[in-house]
Formats: sequence, C-alpha cells, structure tokens
Amino acid sequence: MAGPSKKAKSDIALTPKRKRTFIETWKTQFPWVRCVDDIMCCEVCREYPSIADHNSKLYEGVTGSKRIETLQSHESSKYHLLCIKRKEVTEKGTGPMFVALKKQAENMDDQLKPMFNTAFYVAKQKLPFRSFEGLIKLQEKNGIKMPTQYRNDKGCKAFVQAIAEVEKDRVSEDLKTSRFFALMGDGSTDISVTEQENIYVRYVKDGLPTTEFIDIMAVKSADANGVLAALLEALHHVDLTDGDIKKNIIACTFDGASVNQAGAVAPRCHQSH
Repeated sequence: MAGPSKKAKSDIALTPKRKRTFIETWKTQFPWVRCVDDIMCCEVCREYPSIADHNSKLYEGVTGSKRIETLQSHESSKYHLLCIKRKEVTEKGTGPMFVALKKQAENMDDQLKPMFNTAFYVAKQKLPFRSFEGLIKLQEKNGIKMPTQYRNDKGCKAFVQAIAEVEKDRVSEDLKTSRFFALMGDGSTDISVTEQENIYVRYVKDGLPTTEFIDIMAVKSADANGVLAALLEALHHVDLTDGDIKKNIIACTFDGASVNQAGAVAPRCHQSH
C-alpha cells in the first residue's frame, strides 16, 4: 500500500501543534493560580517575592501552552509552600482564598507525614538514603498519596535533618526546664581510628528518669582536656549555656575512659567557666 503523498506529508508538517489553553476549573483545584492576558502565574508567590523562587515558571509567568502538570509540580515546591504559609500568617482571615489555601496546606501536611515517617524509618534502621525512593513507591502501591517531589536521597536527607532539629529542640527545652541532669560519655574510635565520644544526658521528666542521646563528638586529644572540650561542645549544641551546665549538672559517668580521664573531667564540668 502506498504511503502518504509528498503533499500530504508537507501538510502534516505545517499543521501547528494544538495550543493548550488555561482551564478555568483549575482555579478550584489550585486557588493560587491566575491567568491574565494569557499569562498563567502563581498569585501567592508573586505576592511574596522575597520568599518565592524567581526561577519558577509560575513566578515568571507561563505564556505558551498551559499544562496541569506545571501546576501540580509547583504546588508541592518548597518555596511555594513557604509563600502559602506566609500568606496564612499574614491574612489570618476567613475569606474564600484563605480557607482554600488553608485546606491545601493541610492536605500537603497530610501527604508529607508518611514521607517523614519513612525517612525516620530509613535512619532508624540504618538504611542508605537511596532506599527512600523505593519505599515511597511501595507505599503508593498500597494507596498512600504522597507529593511528587522529595522522593530521592536528597529529600530523605532533608527530612532526617529536619527530624533531628526537632528532636534537638525538644531535648534542649527539657534540659532548660529540668532542675538538674547527669552527663554520660562513652569513648570509642571510628573507622579512621579517630577518638570519639558518644554523649548522653539523664534527667527527670514527668517524674520519670529519662536518657537522651546528644551527639557524637570527635575528641581532638584523648586526655581530660580533650574529653571535656567535646562534652561542653555537645551541650552547647542543645543550647545550654556555660551557666546552665555549671548550675544544673550533678554527675558525670564515663565508659571507655581511663580512671585518670574520668577523675579529671568530672570536677572540671563544675569548675570550667
């Protein structure tokens, strides 16, 4: 059977591609989108240029074909979410836009929770960050809806770092409100045979003894001064001042340290500064 004639091929080549136009119903699903003079943009991001991503297509304005995939990608982007949060705090109103944005933010929070939980599982089980993407795909097969972004090892690392910051703030608040605490150090060496000190605190919370991990610190020198410097630096990482340490620390215990190290470090925690 003969193929298309040269004229038919020419006509096909000259036929312009269908231009995708803006669909008004998108405003219901994406209350922040606007299309004026055939320019589709994010109204909220443009309202807060100091926060928004200026390289985003919807900040610059889409003038060609309009695709829903562009909107879906933008709604879960980091800087767009920051702009949404800023608008919520600024308006504190009850208008249609506020209610719609609030609902959208709540939906995003619900979708991010499984990702945070998955990242925590990866860290807890000591799995490589690259396993995060596969675990997310598995959960989606089980019907759990998640954002299209943050699915790689970099996203997992960001979630783990955020969890660590929250935990650090929690421990810091507990220690600041506790009347006293004890310090525990466990000496070890890493794969490069560098001296390390695993540091814990023990205090009373809600009437019960509580032990929390603080940090792993490299010890510059394996003598009392080096161990003391590592302990103090770790406590500073949870926002304890030298005054807090001197006032509230009541005991020091060490595992993996020599008797001379432990005997020298304990009194200096009170005497230093």
